[in-house]
Amino acid sequence: MRHRAILVALVTASVVISGVAQERNADTSLERDSPHLQSQLVGTWRLISRVVTTPDGIVLRDPGLGATPTGYLIYDSSGHVAVQVMKTDRSSVIDCSLSTPAPSNNSQSVNGYDAYFGTYTIDEANHTVTHRLEGALAATDVGKSLVRHFQITADKLAIIVHTSSPQGEQIRTVNWERVH
Repeated sequence: MRHRAILVALVTASVVISGVAQERNADTSLERDSPHLQSQLVGTWRLISRVVTTPDGIVLRDPGLGATPTGYLIYDSSGHVAVQVMKTDRSSVIDCSLSTPAPSNNSQSVNGYDAYFGTYTIDEANHTVTHRLEGALAATDVGKSLVRHFQITADKLAIIVHTSSPQGEQIRTVNWERVH
């Protein structure tokens, strides 16, 4: 029961922080450095697909979030980010153990759920966005800086994550659609 209360508290905190951040009118370097890409990135995005491959293109099974996770990604105009992603067929039994360490440049899922919040900055020249984690479902993720390559076309956002795991190098392509 305690683990369920912790999970509910984290989800609630993420939603509250996202709402508060949207209300702030903060002056950030993000607004000065990348106004064009930032204006395209700002909004709420719904997860369409998440595919993990090797550099050779072999599709890997993701035990943490499964083949068809669901979730939302929120970027606000003052430089804050919140992410929540869930395995669609996760167990109703709560297991908060971290069976494997999170790959580099990635956050850790717990019981088929991953969530974090913090700030973001855009490197327009390299087409990357860096998420700086202020809070996360897994305590070991707090303080991480996660670098993601991204592409925006109309109302579609593709985030490409290059990471490694005990099984080797991985490329994670996460596709989102803008929520209207």
